[in-house]
Amino acid sequence: MNSPPSAAVVDRPRKGALSEIWAFLNQDVRTLKWWRRNSSRPATDDAQPPEFKTLTAPLNEPEPEIVSDVDPRQIEGLRFRREVLDWRDEFHFQVTEAASQANKTLAEQVEHELANMNFLRLRLFTKPASEVLEGHIEACIRLPMRQTTQIQEYALRQRLLTWPPHRQESATMRDMWHKLEWDNRLALKFTADNRERILTVLGEMLLGEHGLADRHRQWATQFADQFLEMQLVQPDSV
Repeated sequence: MNSPPSAAVVDRPRKGALSEIWAFLNQDVRTLKWWRRNSSRPATDDAQPPEFKTLTAPLNEPEPEIVSDVDPRQIEGLRFRREVLDWRDEFHFQVTEAASQANKTLAEQVEHELANMNFLRLRLFTKPASEVLEGHIEACIRLPMRQTTQIQEYALRQRLLTWPPHRQESATMRDMWHKLEWDNRLALKFTADNRERILTVLGEMLLGEHGLADRHRQWATQFADQFLEMQLVQPDSV
């Protein structure tokens, strides 16, 4: 008759199974093959995380040098040309403004003289308009126009001191006052019947084509053009 197994024989397999289960539960899960296969973490704790460059991070590469195709001498030439043309335009404006104001003031003087002319003077001692208006023409036209041109000539001379090539150019405008022309154009009798004709002649001689203001503008334009052309001549070739 067979005897039952002893308690020691039964306990050995049981203890062996329990030991394997206990060892499995106590091992590091990171050592398992399936864990290493599915995990994206580094194998060791000492591994450093990767560095990512941000958009705001400064670049260590030097920036390429920008080379300009513009000649600095051309820029200086354009600046000089712009200053000369600005002076010309300012001269045109000031002269035209002075002539317009003179024409307005002189027209008022014509009305004043006609209103104060008595009947006896009108019938017996009527004078040419040039003689009646001679003093007013001098005060209202010639003196203001001369003052305006002198101011502009002084402004030009001041600029000539700084403009290359530092050559002194004559900025004095010749006298454009043609008294004989004024006397001939205003030779008509100074009467109320000739009022419109007198005012028309005054306006034409001041503001019309080839009038006093137009002659001044033409001088400024020609002087500016000639002065710009002279800058193209090299100093050592003069």
